[in-house]
Amino acid sequence: MAQGFKSAGVTTREIDLTGPTANEPVGIPAGVIAPASKGPAFVPVTLPGMKDFVVRFGAPTPTFRSGPLAANEWFRNAQALTYVRVLGVGDGQNRTSSGDNTGKVTNAGFVVGGEQPQATLSGNLGSNAFANTTGPLGRTYFLGAFMSQSNGSTMFTDAGLSAQGVPVVRGVLMAASGVVLTLSSSFATSTAPSTTAAATAANIKGAISGAVNLGSSKQEFVMLLNGHKATDSAYSNVITASFDPSAPNYFGKTFNKDPLLLERAGYVLYSQYDIHPAMAVVTGSGIVVAASGAAAGNSYRERCAFILTGSQTRNSGTTTAPNFEGFEDRFATARSTWVISQKFGGRPANLFQVWASGDGEEPNSALKISIENIQPSNSDTTQFGTFDLLVRDFNDTDNNKVVLEAWRALSLDPESSRFIGKIIGDTRFFYNFDSIVGKQKLVVTGDYPIRSKYIRVQLSDDVVNGEMPETALPMGFRGYPHLVTSGTAPMPAFSDSEGYSSTNPFYKLVQPPVPFRLVLTRGTSPTQTSDKNLYWGVQFERQESATDPNSSYVANDSVKSYAKYFPTYQTVWQNVLVSANEGVADTAENGILDADRFNNNLFTLENLTVPYVSASGVADGTKPENWTYTRAGGISTNTTALTKALTVSDLLDPGARALAKFSFTLQGGFDGVRIFDTDSAQLTNKAVVEEMTYTARGLSSGPTVSAYTKALSIMQDSTEVDIQLLTIPGIRQRYVTDLAIRAVEDRFDALLLMDIEERDIDNLVVSGSSQRVSVNNTVTNFSGRGLNSSFAAAYFPDLIVKDGYNRDTVQVPPTVGVLGAFSKNDAVGYPWFAPAGFTRGALDSTVEPTVRLSKTNMDALYAVNINPIVSFPGSTGPVVWGQKTVLARQSSLDRVNVRRLLISIRREVRKVANRMLFETSREATLARFQAQVNPILKSVQDKRGLDGFKVIIDTTTTTQADLENKTLRGKIFVIPTKTLEFLSVDFVITNRATFSQG
Repeated sequence: MAQGFKSAGVTTREIDLTGPTANEPVGIPAGVIAPASKGPAFVPVTLPGMKDFVVRFGAPTPTFRSGPLAANEWFRNAQALTYVRVLGVGDGQNRTSSGDNTGKVTNAGFVVGGEQPQATLSGNLGSNAFANTTGPLGRTYFLGAFMSQSNGSTMFTDAGLSAQGVPVVRGVLMAASGVVLTLSSSFATSTAPSTTAAATAANIKGAISGAVNLGSSKQEFVMLLNGHKATDSAYSNVITASFDPSAPNYFGKTFNKDPLLLERAGYVLYSQYDIHPAMAVVTGSGIVVAASGAAAGNSYRERCAFILTGSQTRNSGTTTAPNFEGFEDRFATARSTWVISQKFGGRPANLFQVWASGDGEEPNSALKISIENIQPSNSDTTQFGTFDLLVRDFNDTDNNKVVLEAWRALSLDPESSRFIGKIIGDTRFFYNFDSIVGKQKLVVTGDYPIRSKYIRVQLSDDVVNGEMPETALPMGFRGYPHLVTSGTAPMPAFSDSEGYSSTNPFYKLVQPPVPFRLVLTRGTSPTQTSDKNLYWGVQFERQESATDPNSSYVANDSVKSYAKYFPTYQTVWQNVLVSANEGVADTAENGILDADRFNNNLFTLENLTVPYVSASGVADGTKPENWTYTRAGGISTNTTALTKALTVSDLLDPGARALAKFSFTLQGGFDGVRIFDTDSAQLTNKAVVEEMTYTARGLSSGPTVSAYTKALSIMQDSTEVDIQLLTIPGIRQRYVTDLAIRAVEDRFDALLLMDIEERDIDNLVVSGSSQRVSVNNTVTNFSGRGLNSSFAAAYFPDLIVKDGYNRDTVQVPPTVGVLGAFSKNDAVGYPWFAPAGFTRGALDSTVEPTVRLSKTNMDALYAVNINPIVSFPGSTGPVVWGQKTVLARQSSLDRVNVRRLLISIRREVRKVANRMLFETSREATLARFQAQVNPILKSVQDKRGLDGFKVIIDTTTTTQADLENKTLRGKIFVIPTKTLEFLSVDFVITNRATFSQG
């Protein structure tokens, strides 16, 4: 249920108190807008300390440093900070409702193979410098092979597939603009592509099908990069790789996986699906005709590999054919498939989903969920059972678990004190981007506050409404989201009677089955042992033996690929990925769409074949070596072998209950950014500058610009967020910083700490360490902005600070250190003291400023209201050496301490005023108001903030007409205490003393 937060005279905010937190936020927070490695996006989260910050948003990393380091500086002397994380939101507006790719978010994410920002064009979009010109834009490719399950393996048949000749997706690749991917094949010209020719039809070498060297079990193929210049010797246009995960040249090990190297390498491997030869082998058996295989004497080479694009033209689709290039989506939150109950009436019921509390892609490969200790009720008063839910580190193992949180004895009973919704929490706090502009706002849904630091749950309506059978317990999960590659529509038509025994063999293209745990044993007879620590469900280690599938301890990277984001936003065209669609019918165009039935990917403990005790009929937990998973289900009781399917009632037995546990992942988290460009992906100031410069980058609707302007609109609303300071570390571009000034002016209760554009000796915006900063050009540029506000203060230059988390020193924008100075100022003094000088302006963790300032430099900076940061000879470290606001005219308000004084007084008086709201409108109320305001000002005066004050709240300021109109008016006159900024001392030399000597 959606709930608005605005109410007459009330300020509300989210304070993160999830889990066992030792401290609560104390004091008025500072506000920081910045990226982070994890955490909720576009939600103001208030935290009490750096330890809590790291849990929620992550520690400083080489990728995201400025925001977390600014938080760290503030927390040195303060106990409340409000952080708004930014991610990709495109133009910040709701989804499109017409045109191609309906449902996309304009300027969000990326389109595979498009032009990228080029350094040679100062960040404008341009042709790929590593590819020959006039080639086509890049596309998404499916690298795959025809495979047959190995001897002893039932990998394919268990999934409902054929035993041999199955076209299987092994990797999803994205090609750079100007590059066309093909495979070397004996049926097409397969010499190395020219490094000087564009990838036009006349110049393309290779084919969509390719030969695989099956000699000595190499499973090697050759990928050709047509149009790629191969300028960098590390990234050739001819790549030999293997389909065997154990081979040193396995494509999952040797292919480029870094999106930032897309153009240099010519491609990026976005996802991979590992299949060990012990489970299934690459072979043309059943599909490749003998004349094109090993029997033809082709050195053990068979034409059983392929690399395909979608059937439609680039970045287009139909109602049955997905657009595989369009990733134009804003950030998304990772979540699990629905956790399901045992069968009722032949079908399981949806119970709950697990959602990451943080947005973006990080949780995809950071968390796993385990369900254990599933216990049916043995009570006479209730039929509701209990279960445990563990939040685990994705990279742990079942024998060495890293449990981040353990939620015990959970119940599906809405009336129980252990109800899962109450214990973990189901509240979702988010910014509603899918409303039209002007209606977007922070919204909360759900009924129970979040207590977990990592997850929340979404409950099914039947559970919430108490309509779920009381005996229901979590027994498995719905089928994972799967790629739509099967049927007549997604893949191109292909007919080659000389090479393949069937027409259009790629119409059966499938993702491999999600790897499930098959047994609880290690080794083979007679040395086989059971391992009760193992969890059913998703198997996170490789399966390298059909007879001993738990033999390997090597992580299966495929699991991360199943958790990857693929587009699901299309509202007219067929989506690339489908899920949560149980019961949907198969079609000729798309094959099996039902995610449960696709590869039999639904998991349930009811598919366990277990031994049972003949006398009781209960599953025998003392024989874990005989427990096996039957993927297709349909288990019949075998009275001879004494085996049957596991049932919920079996879990009353402690031994059986200890073995009946399962794990799964979260999927689909997405950052919503252009992953191929460093600055766009990291939401840097350079990206803001480039977007505001070039129409093709979006101007003010560019994705990075929009991310910061949307975050500012959230921070601007004083009914949602309470802050005393605001900073956007590292963002200097004038459009964004001008909006930031307007935001704090509109709030009227916060001061902006501002980083400014630095200019080099050629008067170019400084965007890299190779440029030399010019103080004069920086001053001239800043002065030309004509800023005039007492609600902002600017600082210069950048700083070298200690990063204790990464044990190095790094360059950061000045506001990172300055925020620490304000924190120190308020700890040793009060907001109306000047946060400058050696006492309160010392930057404890700063090593040095990046620019050594002369007295002339400092004078020039201060003359245009830029506060210099200086290291003086013989001093203990850098200090803030000024406290001007950017107010143009001379006034008491051109000093930071005076503006903060008035903000502080206004905040306290407003609290009194809020308490007076809805009181009776009479003269006694005026007197009471004045009586409560006077002590506030007297306290400030006693603490050296005021030289004098006068409060007038009586009939001279509030007339009878005002009272009748329910309005109270008052005037407060203050004389701020001035700070000493200039000290002049004359030394007089004389021949004779004419003064008393002391």
